[in-house]
Amino acid sequence: MRRLLAILVTGAVLAPGCGGGASSAPVEVAVTPGGPRVRVELDPFVIVVENASGREVLRTLPGGAADAYGSPSVTRDDGPDGVKALPGWDGFAPEERAWAHGRTATLLEASAGRARFALRAGEASLAVEVAVEGAKVRLRVEGEGLPEANKSGLSFALGPEEHFFGLGERFASVDHRGLSLYSWAEEGGLGRGESAPRDDASPGPNGPSMTYFPVPFVLSSAGYALHLATTTRTEVHLGSERPDAFRVAAGAPRLEVVLYVHEDPLASLDDFTRDTGRSMVPPTWVFGPRRRVSLGDQTGGVDEWRLLRQRKVPTTGLDDNVHFLPARSELGREPELRAWVDRLHAAGFKVMAYNNPYVSTSKREAASDLAYGKDHGLFATTAEGALAETFFISGEPQTLATIDLTRPEGVAWFQDLLRRTLALGYDGWMHDFGEYVRRSWRFGDGRTGEAVHNDYPVLSAKAAHDLLERERPGDFLFFVRSGYTGTQAFVPAVWGGDAEATFDETQGLPAMLRGGLNLGMTGVPLWGSDVTGFKCITSDPPDKEVHLRWAELGAVSPIMQEQNACANPLQRRTKWRLWDDDETVSVYGAMARLHTRLAPYFDVLAREASAHGVPIMRHPFLLHPREPSAWKVESAFYLGPSLWAAPVVRRGERTKRTWLPPGRWVDVADRATFDGGPGGAFVEIPAPLAKLPLLLRDGGIVPLLDAEVETLAPATDPDVVSAERAEDRLDVLVALSEGREARISLADGTELVARRLGAGEARPAESALVRVADAAAAADPVRCPSGCFASAPEPGGERRFVTTPLAEASTLVQGDLVLEVRGPRARRIRWDVVRFGG
Repeated sequence: MRRLLAILVTGAVLAPGCGGGASSAPVEVAVTPGGPRVRVELDPFVIVVENASGREVLRTLPGGAADAYGSPSVTRDDGPDGVKALPGWDGFAPEERAWAHGRTATLLEASAGRARFALRAGEASLAVEVAVEGAKVRLRVEGEGLPEANKSGLSFALGPEEHFFGLGERFASVDHRGLSLYSWAEEGGLGRGESAPRDDASPGPNGPSMTYFPVPFVLSSAGYALHLATTTRTEVHLGSERPDAFRVAAGAPRLEVVLYVHEDPLASLDDFTRDTGRSMVPPTWVFGPRRRVSLGDQTGGVDEWRLLRQRKVPTTGLDDNVHFLPARSELGREPELRAWVDRLHAAGFKVMAYNNPYVSTSKREAASDLAYGKDHGLFATTAEGALAETFFISGEPQTLATIDLTRPEGVAWFQDLLRRTLALGYDGWMHDFGEYVRRSWRFGDGRTGEAVHNDYPVLSAKAAHDLLERERPGDFLFFVRSGYTGTQAFVPAVWGGDAEATFDETQGLPAMLRGGLNLGMTGVPLWGSDVTGFKCITSDPPDKEVHLRWAELGAVSPIMQEQNACANPLQRRTKWRLWDDDETVSVYGAMARLHTRLAPYFDVLAREASAHGVPIMRHPFLLHPREPSAWKVESAFYLGPSLWAAPVVRRGERTKRTWLPPGRWVDVADRATFDGGPGGAFVEIPAPLAKLPLLLRDGGIVPLLDAEVETLAPATDPDVVSAERAEDRLDVLVALSEGREARISLADGTELVARRLGAGEARPAESALVRVADAAAAADPVRCPSGCFASAPEPGGERRFVTTPLAEASTLVQGDLVLEVRGPRARRIRWDVVRFGG
């Protein structure tokens, strides 16, 4: 019986530098039972990875010439450390010399689950290590005797049916096959209009690689995931250079590739986030809608924050855009700001300001911070030791110094600067930027910007997270736009950056949804976009249609935040705003109400994400990895296990054509039913401008807050309906065909179970419920103190409303329905059950 984590070596062990003959028999690295196997052929050198069932999932290429394709290889890349018009746009362009490939190998060492090889590469050699750890395979490549090498790579065979997903927040594609993409956090790109497709310059200037939040982790439809475990710039060429192969490369002489070998991509996500960091679980109020409203903003002579409450537009958070960092915009306004925050807290708002990890070098208000940081060596420097400066627009154009967060002293100082925001009572801030580190800069831990650039957003988020956990444990929000591998462990929220306020294909509404789905497939679940967009640069109108459709996406994104800016550096422009007409207030208010009501569902999903890495917005590939139709979906997703969201993201559409997963579904809004059949199907869902296509699956269950709730934050104003004031009641949506069951465990420990008995199944005695005329009557606690029910016919069956008495626990039987509640607090549960027909 083979040992667990055993390595089997067949054939003779060769002396270094030798090869060929009978002594070139393969080396097998195996994990038993139930793990992947790796077979290494020595001449020519090839690594073959098989899954637990023996199916080959990955194979490296042999041989190789002067290009990158072949056996493990290294080269010299003299691409310049350049930037484009904005310092945050990467100007790097590869200038590779000939690649040196290790074509044959010698086994150097073998131990349990691990083997090391020496490969000839011209006059020098490469070291390759293969290790198997459970379902994980590590491949390490390092150049030896090649002092000029600064880039390493691996290339693999590519089958005609293999497709790739993830790679962080990518805006231009979901299935990345056929693309070359690099991972380098950078300033957002520019769209070219709603009719312009993606290409090498769309988004501009660098094409589809452009993202604030790259993660070099890719899920393959072949049954594995691949992570490039480095902070240096990496590249993936996914069938873009030749149709039969793909390759990966890192801007360093050492490359580590971690493979997660699972048929189920969710299992790979689970392993990846276990290794790199589980997402944090934010306080429930983070899931409340948030808007940009500054001190003094008024509409019709009424303060906007008051108007939100008067018009019953559910809102939990306000961002007032006071730039504490980098420019000290709060100086001289502290009493006014403290009073402002106190007023908003009383009205049930959480309040966010603005910070980033820089200090202005051009604003006099920041002069004392600048002097302190320079005197204590707390900024990044140039290679010559001078202060490293950059330029960007943070409130206004300015030059800035970058706080050195690789030094403990730099982190502590940055946290001291952030405390100024907390001292005025704020609940958090926008945590902006982080993408502007240059390759040549020097940092206190000895690294250059080449290695720190992608790591810097992680260090910045961690510094804020650690401070807030000490100062406001479990009760804070800061939200980032930039990130990298590991950011998910530190941030309560990510927003998609500065989107074009149109249906722009690579930077507008459809692009933002792609970005959120991709980010979810790399272990980052707490995402939202700037509802209505931020940039107003292209000629397409940022009109009412954009506003309403984006609000609909916001309603079913984990994070919903509305942006009132319409930024254009060359001219003043305006876009459609919330208060521009009554229909907009009504539709946006309905979407904000839906998002607010979904808070207990989001709570459950956030805990599941933290425990297992499964995203809240779930691209169908994750649940249907063998279904090619699911791979092609770009604008629909599972919202948790029970809902299918299909927001309209293109101008002029009034129906939504979408692939629908298998099974029966019911529209949450109009109760129309749809059937995905046994393997999924394409359907047309009516989607007038004010409607979000949102379907509940057969066997789905969704808990909802009372529709009157205006905020998830506490409020002392008695006129404001907070979630706390409505905690004695809960609505639950369920859809059941005969013999099905739905269950969910809420964050507070409440258990909800709905069962529909099957044909011939014995029925318990019915509960003594009062029959009433309709759903409104069933929800009335005065008319139904001991429980009641109502029913109504639906196109695909029947809708049954059952209200429990106020109690911690109840079991009600009504017809073929058995409805159970077990909880820590007394609640009135208002069940809304769709009973599918035969």
